[in-house]
Amino acid sequence: MLWVITGLFYGLFMSFYTYINQNNKINGYVLGIWRGFGVAFACTPLILITPFEADLTFFFLLIVQGIMTGFYDSRIFFSSARYGAAGTSRILVFSIPLSMVLWWLTHWKSFSLLLGRPLILFIIILCVLLILTSYYFMIKEPLSKELIHYMMPAVIIWSLMSSLTQIIMQKHSLQEGIVYYLFYVTLISGFYNLTCLIKSKKITRKEFVFYVFNEKVLYIGFLVVLFSALLIVSKGIALAYAPNTGYVNALSLTSPLWIMLYNHVLKKKDFSSPKAGLCMIFAIFILCIVANL
Repeated sequence: MLWVITGLFYGLFMSFYTYINQNNKINGYVLGIWRGFGVAFACTPLILITPFEADLTFFFLLIVQGIMTGFYDSRIFFSSARYGAAGTSRILVFSIPLSMVLWWLTHWKSFSLLLGRPLILFIIILCVLLILTSYYFMIKEPLSKELIHYMMPAVIIWSLMSSLTQIIMQKHSLQEGIVYYLFYVTLISGFYNLTCLIKSKKITRKEFVFYVFNEKVLYIGFLVVLFSALLIVSKGIALAYAPNTGYVNALSLTSPLWIMLYNHVLKKKDFSSPKAGLCMIFAIFILCIVANL
């Protein structure tokens, strides 16, 4: 059940990750640069004491994951600033069925075992449908065609990233997988966003320094680095042990529940539906039990 606990922490850190740029409106590429280079720099001591794996396939996977991460990061940050965090996170729910189907297609033996246990398979599908429905009604935010069009590539990428993350974490030891992910994947994603910022803005060196290192960005960037590192660790552990990557994505979408709790503690107005949230918790609880049978 370790994947369940770390998956819930993944949802907690995901809540910050999704909502951080709703009010700050910082350029998504800038936050992607901070997340990429910041996490890699902070984890440099770890990579120096971790055994080197001369595995070309492993490094190829890290490079691909880094590029996808760079795209996904900036897309999430831009979407939160343009369309709001609620609508952005609501779109991500579509990654659950995509991740599940992708995992079953690449792990056919596991799926065939489920086919031999039709009741378990039926309960799993029912729980996922209930999670999707609850999530849809929990976040009372309209979905515009523009938002769907903008975020669907990120949804597909996130589903692929989940499967690839699991492969990376299981390729060697879990410790090596997490450390290599923290350093190499984030470093590559940082270069991706740096390239995109330079191409999109065509800025001078002085303007670049202002964009990336002004006082507001320094504060938000530090928080992004901190919570991103925690997110990567919790996600890596969860995906390494999860019976299906789609289940971890389902747990990560508990992020609005954490926001709801945060708003309740601080007595802030919240537009989420508590009844739908409780329904979602029940469905996730049943899914976690059945998935481990």
